[in-house]
Formats: sequence, C-alpha cells, structure tokens
Amino acid sequence: MDLSRVHKKVGEAQFFLEKMIQRERRLFGDHVQFDYYMSAFLNAGRTVDYRLSHEQKAIYNPWRKAWNASLKPEEKAIFKFMVDDRNVEVHESGSSRSAGREGIKVAAGSSYSDASGTVQVFGSPSVLLGVDTAAVIQKPTYYVTIDGANRGATEACAAYLVLLQRMVAQFEAGHP
Repeated sequence: MDLSRVHKKVGEAQFFLEKMIQRERRLFGDHVQFDYYMSAFLNAGRTVDYRLSHEQKAIYNPWRKAWNASLKPEEKAIFKFMVDDRNVEVHESGSSRSAGREGIKVAAGSSYSDASGTVQVFGSPSVLLGVDTAAVIQKPTYYVTIDGANRGATEACAAYLVLLQRMVAQFEAGHP
C-alpha cells in the first residue's frame, strides 16, 4: 500500500508546526506569520485524514470508526477541535486561536535576546534604594480553547500531530 502522499502531508504538518514554534519564540517581527503557519498546519493535518479516506476508502472508513472509539476523551477533543478550527479557518472567519502577552522582566543594565533581536534596558541603579527600574517587555503568546480550557496553540497542535502520526502508523501496521 502506497501511503507516500499521506506521509508527505504529515511531514508538511510537522514543518508548519516547527515554523509556528519558531515564530512564537520571537519577540520582534511580523506576528501575522504565526497565523499563516497555523492555517497551513491545520490544512495539512486535515488532508492526512482526507487522503486516507479517499485513497483507501474501502478499508479506511470502517477502520477509522474503530480507531475513533479507541481514543481517550481528551484525544477526541483535540482531534475534533482541530478539524472544526480548520473548517472555521477555511470557510468562515479564520482560526479561533487567541493571542495574549507574556511579560518578561528585564533588569536595568541587562538585556533580553532571541532570534529576532536584542532589547537592552538602561536605567539608574535605583534597585539599591528599593526602586525597581526593570522594564517589562511584552512577548506575544497564542492559545486555543478546547473544552473550556486554554492551551498553548503550539502545544495543542503538537498533540494533534502526534495523534495523526499514530493514526497513520496504526493504519499502516494493520494494512501492510
């Protein structure tokens, strides 16, 4: 059984997840790129199931029903969220991911660096007098809400990718 096109989509999802993680780690730059990478990730992930369903229809669809039944509730919730979020991304108003901010405290006379650049904080050494002259820089964070709980977007996408990889591997193992 040739599942090379399915494996290509799994690899594509992995590629875009890595891009999301890289973008999330950066303080500076165009943060809309995170949305582009997430959209591509959601589409690649959904295509894994679509390709299996269409290329192996006679055996995949019944197998998939049994596989779904074997999932833990939290795995079902991740899978359903990602499929639904992809549909919203493509057919409606865009992914339901939310953005927040993480405050990073940088003491006077020190700096913060990541792949996007460096911030240096200057100020008088008033800490000795009990005055905190540290700066707080705001780094973007991204999250999704699954079953009422906020989860990091990249963490949830990574969990979905693991499910997709497991699904493909189990299908392949059962149908050599």
